[in-house]
Amino acid sequence: MILILSGTKDGREIAYILYKKNYPLIVTTATDYGKYLIKKYGDLEVYSKKLDYEEMLELIDERNIKLVIDATHPYAEKVSKNINRACKYKGIPYFRFQRKEIGNLSEFQNIVQRAEDYEEAAKSLANRKGNILLTIGSKTLDIFVKYINVQRLFARVLPTSDVLKRCEDLGFKPSNIIAMQGPFSKEMNIEIIKKYNIDIMVTKDSGEIGGTVEKLKAAEECGISVVVIERPNIYGELVYDDINQLIKKVCEVYG
Repeated sequence: MILILSGTKDGREIAYILYKKNYPLIVTTATDYGKYLIKKYGDLEVYSKKLDYEEMLELIDERNIKLVIDATHPYAEKVSKNINRACKYKGIPYFRFQRKEIGNLSEFQNIVQRAEDYEEAAKSLANRKGNILLTIGSKTLDIFVKYINVQRLFARVLPTSDVLKRCEDLGFKPSNIIAMQGPFSKEMNIEIIKKYNIDIMVTKDSGEIGGTVEKLKAAEECGISVVVIERPNIYGELVYDDINQLIKKVCEVYG
C-alpha cells in the first residue's frame, strides 16, 4: 500500500496517476473539503483527518504502508517533519514532492520584502500604516492578530465553516473576511486590492501553481508592497519538483 499525504493540486494529480496505474493507495487530507476534491478524481480511499506523529505510525502499521509520498503544501512544515520521521523509524521509503518556488523575485524587487517566517512578517508590519491583505490561509492568522490591530487586517481564506469560525474567533468582522476559493487571476487580485483599499499584501512563495506571480503582478500594478514569507526547510533526501520523475521513481521502488 502507498500512502499519499495530499491537500494540494499536485497531490491530487499524483494520486490520480497512480490510481490509474492500479497501485493500491490511501490518500490523507487535513479537511473534508480536501477529501471532496480527491474524490472528484475517482473512487480513491481517502482518510480525512489531521494526523500527528503517533497516528502516522499507527496508520503505517494498520494499512501495511510500504512507501510514502508527501505532497502536502510547501509550508506544511510540521506535517512533513512528522511523516519523514515516521518513515525513518519504520524503515520505509519517503518521497517528497515540492513544487518549484518562484525563487528569484528580482523582477519585483521594488515592491517585495522577504520575511523568514510569519512572526517576522507580522512584527515588521506592526508599525506600518495601511490595510493589510493576508493571503496565507487561516492557520497562522493569530500571529498577525497578536501584533497588528485586527481592523487593519483583511484575510482571504477558504469559504468553509471551520475557517470562518476561526477568523471570527480571532476578532475578524465579516467585512474583513474575504471567503473565496482560488485560484485567482491578476485581474481578480487587482479588484480585491482596490475594493478593500489594500496597502500591503502578505503572501507565501507557493510557486506558479499557487498563484504567487499573479499576486505580485497585481500588487505591482496597484503600487502596493508585498511581504513574501520564505519557505521552510525541505525534509528528506528524495525531493522531486517534477511529477513524472516522481512517478517513475515510485514505479521503480514499489514495483
